[in-house]
Amino acid sequence: MEGFKQFIYEYSKGDIVFTEGDEQNHFYIISKGRVQLKLNRNNLIMIALGKGDFFGEECLNEGQDAMFTVEVMEDASIIKIPYPALVEMMKKSREISLKILKKLSEKNLKILDYLFQMKGQDITSDEQTPDEPLPESSDADLLDPSIQAYLVIQRSNRVVQITRKATYLGRRDYTSGFTPDIDLTKEDEEKYISRKHAKIEFTKDRFYISEEPGAINGTFINGEKMKTGVKYELNNEDELTLCHLSCVFKV
Repeated sequence: MEGFKQFIYEYSKGDIVFTEGDEQNHFYIISKGRVQLKLNRNNLIMIALGKGDFFGEECLNEGQDAMFTVEVMEDASIIKIPYPALVEMMKKSREISLKILKKLSEKNLKILDYLFQMKGQDITSDEQTPDEPLPESSDADLLDPSIQAYLVIQRSNRVVQITRKATYLGRRDYTSGFTPDIDLTKEDEEKYISRKHAKIEFTKDRFYISEEPGAINGTFINGEKMKTGVKYELNNEDELTLCHLSCVFKV
């Protein structure tokens, strides 16, 4: 970190670090805070990154412009390293080079996972068989494509787009075959979240969340415990907590 201090920059929530298409000649390491990577062409949030994560790897390819817009989600300290300085560091330290490769690999896997989820597949599941049919949805069940809403799951930094008018959150039931629309099985290692724990609905141009009957261990919105079956309006940046797992709603 001593060698990085001269490159530390402070950013506030909502700041744009750089925009898709900008000339890319710096490499970035998040020292504190969180950012999200967005595609301007369709306003899709691809991934959220936190402390220790890297971005700006396009600078490693000469003439490569930025592939994403990077927006600060919460106040952040970011190490902004010019390409020549990065090359010198990598030449001097094999450990730095290996850490960069490892982190970039992790990020690329997260983005691939997201893209496969958008196609209705889960490439990270060991227990789902290839022949398992995907849930069917009629056009009437789906949100208008112009409505962009997401959940950012804090524990894994996974970003999930909400595409249905009624979206169930919970854990997969391998016995019955039930899979919620937003499957939190991997993030809920302690298995505190119910199979069908909560539901996000879009009605009358508003998003609402309600706790499902039978859900245990509680559901919270901005720290307030929800009552089962009662609809609570969702607004941008609201924090949802299912038992112990926190998510941020973005629209």
